[in-house]
Amino acid sequence: MRSDVRRMAGWGVAIAAIVVMVVGLLPNEAPTDPEQRAQSLERRLACPLCNGQSLAESDSEVASDLKGILREKIGEGMSDAQIFDFFAARYGEHIVLEPPLLGWGTVLWAGPLVALGVGSWVVWSRQRGTG
Repeated sequence: MRSDVRRMAGWGVAIAAIVVMVVGLLPNEAPTDPEQRAQSLERRLACPLCNGQSLAESDSEVASDLKGILREKIGEGMSDAQIFDFFAARYGEHIVLEPPLLGWGTVLWAGPLVALGVGSWVVWSRQRGTG
């Protein structure tokens, strides 16, 4: 009886973890206000000179210039994807802090889900063997 309770608790934790990850991967509603959109994009673009900082976090002159360019591109009506492509073409793919859902980006996004699935299977198979 006690092992059944532990097994159910384990499955409950695994299911809760999967739900949290799936909800976290759902796209957020994009801000419609140009300034809010610019701030959102600043958090998702890296400063090319500041090690590990986003444009939003950086106080460098380069980051300030890129923030101005970002606002120009928003004013021109470019989509987020077009803006990311614009910056990536000039500064390299590493400037985009969120990996795309293509190529290696798919592996990065799916990795935690696969690891959780494999871990759940290992736990389940070990419990089956001892149960």
